[in-house]
Amino acid sequence: MKPFFSIIMPLYNCESTLQQALDSITGQFFKSYELVLVDGGSNDNTQYIVNNFKKTGEVNVQFISEPDRGIYDAMNKGIDMASGQWLYFMGGDDTFSSSTVLGQVYQAIQNEPADLVYGNVTGATSKTKYADDTINKVLSRGIHHQGIFYNLGIFNYTGKYNIKFKVAADYHLTLKVFCNPAFKIKYIDLDIARFGETGLSSSTYDYRFFSYHYKFLSTHKALGKINDKATCLQQSIYCCLWLAKEKQSITFAWLNILYYITGLNGLSISFRVKTFLRMIYWSLKK
Repeated sequence: MKPFFSIIMPLYNCESTLQQALDSITGQFFKSYELVLVDGGSNDNTQYIVNNFKKTGEVNVQFISEPDRGIYDAMNKGIDMASGQWLYFMGGDDTFSSSTVLGQVYQAIQNEPADLVYGNVTGATSKTKYADDTINKVLSRGIHHQGIFYNLGIFNYTGKYNIKFKVAADYHLTLKVFCNPAFKIKYIDLDIARFGETGLSSSTYDYRFFSYHYKFLSTHKALGKINDKATCLQQSIYCCLWLAKEKQSITFAWLNILYYITGLNGLSISFRVKTFLRMIYWSLKK
């Protein structure tokens, strides 16, 4: 029988936290799940911990270890390996908030079928709690993937993670679901996980994605669902200029900035001209 959940874990050199993450999984009262571990070729004791864990036979484990192109490449491999009806992604430094999380999520799905179910997460170090309980919060500021459960069928529409977005590919994929009225989304006021705050996503900003953020919301007709459109637009324009200044994803940045200065009403002529000239300056400056 296929498991109800596939828990996908991209791993890389996480020996100091991995056992705690695994213990939080095996401590779940609900047992219809498999564990899909995708290691990027760790050179610490990560693989040793995994192999010892597999020997216990507590959980059905799929495991590969090979070089990858980052966390989202590993998560994409996990999607291909998964056999569960619902997919959940957690890192080697994340833990479930309690031993009843999977059971409560399962019951919520049984009570009211949905395509995406999500709840609350808390920073493991900062203790900051994130409850993205409104569409405005989700669309304007992002959402932590450790709080989200995806029906496997979603990926037939969204495709897998876009690895060109180094930090925010999970947010990009989730937005595709939230912006599609064909999908049913359910928020549950449940603490799902404590997420590690020392990884790449906590210390790096995805300028490439956020240069595109406003354009994405606009083309998907979702701008009307956020409260502060001006700040979102300013953020995207700033990210375009940053990419040009740093000589990163310049073509992508130009396509986005041209959309902002030629396709949007409400921007003054002087602002459009100044922005256009700044893009030229940063793109050509050596």
